[in-house]
Amino acid sequence: MWGPDARRSTALKAVVTVVLAALLAVPTAPVVPARAAEEPVLVSQGRPAVASSLEKSDFPARNAVDGNPETRWSSGFSDPQWIRIDLGRSTTVHRVEIDWEVSHSTAYSIQLSNDGETWETHWFGEGDGGNDVINILGEGRYVQMYSTARSGTAGNSIWELRVYGEPEPEKAAVEPAPTKKPSADADTDPEADPEAGESEPQPRPTTSAPVASAPAPSTSAPVPERSGPPGSVLYYVVRKTPDGKVEKLNDIAERFLGDRERWPEIAELTEGQRQPDGAYLTDPRTLKPGWVLKMPKDATGDGLEFGPLPGFEPPSRKRSPSPSAEPTAAVAGLDEAGSSGPMIGAIGPIWYAAGAALVLAVLAWLGIWLLRRRRRHEPFDDSLLRTDTSAAWTVDRSLRVLMAACERDGLELPGITGVFIEGSSLRLRLTNPAAPAPEPWAVSEDGQSWAAPLAKLQSGAASDGSTARFARLVNVGMSETGRVLVDFAAARGVISLDGPTRARHEVLRRWLGELTGNPWSDDPRVVMVGNGLPQPEQVEHLAGIEQVVPELEVGEGGVLVLSQAPTAAQQDMLATRFTGPEFTWVVIVLGSAPSARWRFTAGDDGWLRSGFLPDVHYDEQTAVRRGGE
Repeated sequence: MWGPDARRSTALKAVVTVVLAALLAVPTAPVVPARAAEEPVLVSQGRPAVASSLEKSDFPARNAVDGNPETRWSSGFSDPQWIRIDLGRSTTVHRVEIDWEVSHSTAYSIQLSNDGETWETHWFGEGDGGNDVINILGEGRYVQMYSTARSGTAGNSIWELRVYGEPEPEKAAVEPAPTKKPSADADTDPEADPEAGESEPQPRPTTSAPVASAPAPSTSAPVPERSGPPGSVLYYVVRKTPDGKVEKLNDIAERFLGDRERWPEIAELTEGQRQPDGAYLTDPRTLKPGWVLKMPKDATGDGLEFGPLPGFEPPSRKRSPSPSAEPTAAVAGLDEAGSSGPMIGAIGPIWYAAGAALVLAVLAWLGIWLLRRRRRHEPFDDSLLRTDTSAAWTVDRSLRVLMAACERDGLELPGITGVFIEGSSLRLRLTNPAAPAPEPWAVSEDGQSWAAPLAKLQSGAASDGSTARFARLVNVGMSETGRVLVDFAAARGVISLDGPTRARHEVLRRWLGELTGNPWSDDPRVVMVGNGLPQPEQVEHLAGIEQVVPELEVGEGGVLVLSQAPTAAQQDMLATRFTGPEFTWVVIVLGSAPSARWRFTAGDDGWLRSGFLPDVHYDEQTAVRRGGE
């Protein structure tokens, strides 16, 4: 691992290389004039910032550039992750400083871009937390920290990210010509280079032909008038266009702000605001008609409203009000998916530098943005969630290393009731005490647990055999010490899930995603019995348990969800079935079930409690994938 001194030395070498390259450059690629007489200044504070994901809405990207050392950005618990700052103009950057929280990146790069699409890496190295000072020399409007590895199981967390660059030119140097758009565009248009020295900036193709509905900027009274009851804000209600499509965020920015590239300001203001349908803005590319966007104060034009946000109910708790607000990212351009149009602020071409593996990880994030759309009256997403890819890959690899190690040493594979990812190690809770354990596993004093370093599990020899015996292993959430998985097959009886309807539906949604989407899953049949249950298309819905009893006798196993506790006769029938080792059904009752072997209670506060596991956050950030991806 490189220390800060080594990183500074490496950065100095990079500076020398860049300077030499500049001296040898051909005339068609002029070097930005040096301004050594002026000390670099802080150019990032208060600028718009977006990130690949959030741990929760309490830790948005803007916290990393707000100048407050007590607020922070924290990402989701997976790799890779990034945070990006829009400096508002093309800037010569000299230095980047990062104040890491305990959870930090162990491998990351600093990248610059003038268009948000094509990125140039100016520094790459290993991180050890604390305060990093990285000297670079490059030019760009966007500055990005791109992390490929974390220090533990939590995400990347940054107290402050400071970018130092050349001061903004004197105002006279960028005074717009009479025919130029409002001066605000000079701060956000990457093609209006204040260093160019031209009397007029080159027109942008995207704005040279004004949209017919866009109001001309005016110094007269804004539209609408800013008058309303206390708590009123400026907002806009998303509509459909004449051709039946939903409006895009960048078009809305151009219409009311005069610059389509100011869409991140709208996304940031709207972030964490519950929409009238109970959902949240988590992917700026996918607005819905009727959604309410909070607008910057300088927005003006017909169609804007000023008053209390319609349909918004402020959360009653400090924590994130809804698990569906977890992954928030400003992603590739706001045009239709697959478009080759401008994608300012996009993730776009950073993928090529990271390779095919990172492309798959980014697709996983896109999967969660599209799949986790929880509505007020439909808390169950009709698309079954797939597994947490970050934890699943780690656990799947560990289980295969376990299988290979037992085969190598001639040991019987132990039964497992739980898996715990705790810091840099993984621990197995065994069904019965077992010793000895094969390398790299170590046995606890009571013989009930085996543990091994994650590093050795990720590099050890792995078996290619079937992992079907772990098919009912489910990730239930994050405890104070790490991720917790439990094998539902070990219950050998009914599992009850109680709590408020919305909370238990959310937990059920996650459980079914785990049971049907883990790498070790056998893609079980899912049957729901009774009224008042979610109605996803991918599962079977029956009116009574008697319709599935024959399959419970001779079927291959699956997941049975009951809307109410079974009757005494049904309890006896199920108890008899569970005595047979060949019976592999998981039976979940939504609500109280006195006969349940395992009992879980889901709270609106995001905690899942039981009498045999540590309390876990069931709504922690997860990265999921869709079937077939």
